[in-house]
Amino acid sequence: MVFKPKIALCAKTILSIEDVLECGGENGYMAVDCSLDSKSLKLLESERKKFEEILNGNNLEIRYHCAFADGELGHVNPSIVQASLVLFKDIIDSVQRFGARYITVHIGLDRESENKLSWERAVENLSELVGYGNEKGVTVCLENLKTGWTSDPQLFLRLVELSGAKVTFDIGHANSSVHANDGGVTAVEFLESVAKHVVNAHIYEAEEPHHIAPRDLSVIGPVLEHLLKTDCDWWVIELDDKEEVEHTKTLLQSFLEQYTTTGRQV
Repeated sequence: MVFKPKIALCAKTILSIEDVLECGGENGYMAVDCSLDSKSLKLLESERKKFEEILNGNNLEIRYHCAFADGELGHVNPSIVQASLVLFKDIIDSVQRFGARYITVHIGLDRESENKLSWERAVENLSELVGYGNEKGVTVCLENLKTGWTSDPQLFLRLVELSGAKVTFDIGHANSSVHANDGGVTAVEFLESVAKHVVNAHIYEAEEPHHIAPRDLSVIGPVLEHLLKTDCDWWVIELDDKEEVEHTKTLLQSFLEQYTTTGRQV
């Protein structure tokens, strides 16, 4: 049976969490993917009571995207690694209090630190974070990036398997990955290699250098078809422009309506 994943609004908690959730509800979204950085994490804590009241008053599900360029679990510097572990564990503690079940993290998000990474430390510390999340009931997901280790399908799969992390599959990054493209690996093949681990997806067409919205589904349609064969139930439209977001949502809704419960297009 083919299920219909939740289509999530990508939101940065820049102003107030109330505004973010109201925006999601007013525009017909059942889910909001909140990107956290240092500023918004403090905001999340300061508005905790208000946030709890809002969550109790609607059916929106919230998941969290930890876009901390200064938080690197695989850095060669022990001090940076330790601070990063403390940071991400604090995030797990924070979102767990709101009933959250998923966070997304990265290895090599800061491209300037790409040559300052230790594979052993990345595996060790990501594994520790995954274990901590499991104790708190929060699933830690690793996102594939456009560059670095996680842009390489083989290395990305290895990191996931060794650490026990789940996967946030970024379609735009997969389409734009130099490692994958040079190796002749399509986004569909990239997805297939990690399919059993995928629980979240970022939906847009490419990153060149900014996120490019799909005009139609000629490029990402085959990837979406394969996503429906996985346990991924969370599709985030990772775009900033409101018109592009709404156009992409329309494309996705139309796409999902074309599938019967047998998984065949009609």
